[in-house]
Amino acid sequence: MSLLTFADARPWARAIKRELLAREMPPWFADGAFGEFNNMPKVPQADIDTIVAWVDGGAPEGDGAPPALPALHDGWSPLMKRPPDQVIEGPFEMDVPARGELPNFAVWVKVPFRNDTFVEAMQMLPTNKRVVHHAGILQGNLPPETKLGKGPAWDGGPVFDGVPVFNDGRPYRARPGDDCGYPLLFYVPGGGFQRFPEGIAKRLTANQYLCWDFHFVTTGTPEKTRMRLGLWFAKKTVTHEALTMTVNEKRMVNGREYPRFQAPPIPPGADSWTVTGTLSVPDALTLYSLWPHMHYRGTDMTFILRTPNGREETLLSVPKYDFNWQMIYELVRPLKIPARSTIIAIAHYDNSAKNRRNPAPNQEVLWGNQSSNEMFMPYLEVSVDKNDLRFDDLIRFVR
Repeated sequence: MSLLTFADARPWARAIKRELLAREMPPWFADGAFGEFNNMPKVPQADIDTIVAWVDGGAPEGDGAPPALPALHDGWSPLMKRPPDQVIEGPFEMDVPARGELPNFAVWVKVPFRNDTFVEAMQMLPTNKRVVHHAGILQGNLPPETKLGKGPAWDGGPVFDGVPVFNDGRPYRARPGDDCGYPLLFYVPGGGFQRFPEGIAKRLTANQYLCWDFHFVTTGTPEKTRMRLGLWFAKKTVTHEALTMTVNEKRMVNGREYPRFQAPPIPPGADSWTVTGTLSVPDALTLYSLWPHMHYRGTDMTFILRTPNGREETLLSVPKYDFNWQMIYELVRPLKIPARSTIIAIAHYDNSAKNRRNPAPNQEVLWGNQSSNEMFMPYLEVSVDKNDLRFDDLIRFVR
């Protein structure tokens, strides 16, 4: 709902009081005992007291002119305090049918810059959020022995430009283990925006391709949506390139090790299914943010740093994970991680009837992209300390 005017806000007065006192809104799911985060939306206690007194006093309208509206930029993040420097429109507008299950699919477009370009912030923003389960943009080369062509996004699916095809015209179809590059940015409910401290940026590499990865869901009504990518260019010298990693080098399920990205299905009724991922750190890193990603059975996730001397530190604990609010947790102070450290991510899943979000507690849960499946993706945004671009690439920016 809108809260821009008194008439907008007045009907919600009691609900606003209730949510503020319960600390349910603004939404935030990290345990305050671990870490300090730059993007925590905290309401000062004095403001809460004022709002509670207003509601208890009958929620009257104030005197005089209302305050000026905040600067809004068509849905782009207000944290940047300005609209994006450039917006890249998604490669198509998607017609989402009223019903059915749509598979993941991807289309490729050439990076639209003649030179490598660094951005200090990015945001993926759909024109219609209701039908987007998630989306991602990865960067890399086309699949081997293919060229960009026109073809069905999936077998029997709609036809788009930007589908890799082989010389005989067959469309490329990803196989298990294939990927279309390294991650730039993801869109999920409650997320889709990412920024970095001064001097740190993500690189859009000239002559490579952006792989737009999509997963749409139906709502019972035919709908349309288009994804957009907003870019805020780095204005000063970039010293280090930001990279996305996942804590998935090794995976343990209930104490048993499995190959990378693999795990057995979650049995029906299992109320504390434990998945542990690890990532070895051969070189010193700097950590900027963390992002836990699961689906409806995910209940909590914790990130732990174990240094070479055996000391352990909890980096982030999300004890009440909510699929509808998947946040990137930005560290107030970037954290130096020594070489030969290990990062550990521990998550739990509840596939029982006790989980009120569970769509099917009597069924086993496979791992995959659909909402009915599950995922274990503990993401990190880092840079490698030794890769100092001021010396490696002699990069300078003037915009």
